[in-house]
Amino acid sequence: MNDTPEAQEAFRLLAQRSAFLRVLSDSPRDKRALAEDLNISRSTVDRALRELMSAQFVTYQDHTYELTLTGKCALSVYSEFEEKIEGVIGAQPLLSMLPADASIDPLFLADAEIHTSSPEIPDSVINELFESIEHSDELYGIAPVAIVGQLEAFYDAATAGGTQVEMIIDEQLFERLLQAPDSRQVMVESVRRERTNIYTASIPFGYGLWAGDDEAGVVVYTDTGIGGIALNDSDKAISWAKSMFDALNEDATLMTLSDIGEA
Repeated sequence: MNDTPEAQEAFRLLAQRSAFLRVLSDSPRDKRALAEDLNISRSTVDRALRELMSAQFVTYQDHTYELTLTGKCALSVYSEFEEKIEGVIGAQPLLSMLPADASIDPLFLADAEIHTSSPEIPDSVINELFESIEHSDELYGIAPVAIVGQLEAFYDAATAGGTQVEMIIDEQLFERLLQAPDSRQVMVESVRRERTNIYTASIPFGYGLWAGDDEAGVVVYTDTGIGGIALNDSDKAISWAKSMFDALNEDATLMTLSDIGEA
């Protein structure tokens, strides 16, 4: 990273004067309008404008101040950074359950809805997960872990309404599921279903992931079950989740009934 003194000063200025840039991004303003809109003194406006013009973020034309292209680009980058930071801070209870090398894009956490389990409402998180997946026409999922006793309920929610399901299951997990009669039956039903494809692959991370038509989610597991989930309906979040699925699916193996030992 080219962390020059100029870049450091620009970042400091953005952190301190971003409110000015946001107001000017709506429309050009004179000093009086800036003071009124931001509820600050004229001396503060004068000082801020000198700094912003020196950095070439703002220019003066036709008796008003407006953003330069540099200012617009800098504000866009800084606003995205703020969204990421706010998302990370908001997701701290969930992130604390994951190892430090977990590969979650901070963009996914921006404006994400976070739900964590609690002893008072033990089923609240799993219900949020089921509600998220049961109304999509298409569902892409990655499962490194399965919760005992919830596999059939997950399958029912995932296939509700004729959903096209594409699911990648960790290779070792898939083998363990086949050893238990109940979970094996769910696997057989999944593979038999015309609109469901089950793949196996080596999943290099420990959290679950899904992407539907209008929402994507991350599910974090603990030793006692589901610790929490993050839900995000932004296009960027859905695209990231689908890209994670696509990357794993390149080396995944499609399961057939013969792979399960069924005729």
